[in-house]
Amino acid sequence: MTDANRIAAAINLRVRQLEAQGITGIALANHMIGHMQDLHAIYTTASDRALRDLCDRFPGFERYARIMEEVSERNQAMMASGSHPHGDLPELPEPMKAKLVHVLRAAAELEREAQAAVDGRTGDLSERLTELRRSWADGCARLVSEFKSSDLPLGSQALVEQVLKATAERICKAVENRSAA
Repeated sequence: MTDANRIAAAINLRVRQLEAQGITGIALANHMIGHMQDLHAIYTTASDRALRDLCDRFPGFERYARIMEEVSERNQAMMASGSHPHGDLPELPEPMKAKLVHVLRAAAELEREAQAAVDGRTGDLSERLTELRRSWADGCARLVSEFKSSDLPLGSQALVEQVLKATAERICKAVENRSAA
């Protein structure tokens, strides 16, 4: 399976999991933040034909891609009008951005694995989930500490902390659901 197929399949699975919980639209986009860079990578490297094929084979991937296109268009319109709530924040430096993307991707994998365990599609993954959660929490704590000790604007630090806090709450809920299953 090519990398694009693997990524589209993972996105498709997570979209289906979230939709089964009644999570759609912008709420789905918020839950899928860890998949944004992967979606962007497919968009920038796949041909139109390959992209259409992925959308045909993975309808959840297509739904996520359409939601993200809508979010992007809204963001661009808000930036153009000067009404974007975070329009005054500078772009993160590449090393910080790469670390944030890494932590968010790890969170996406952890959430997907926890939900698969709840859905009963996998065997007992308690050790794997515990290790994934521990690794993610350690990486998240290091990243928050690095952001707090950086010279980035306080608004940037607060936004990253807000995103990571919401992600951590979702992970805790997913792991609790897995434990209750």
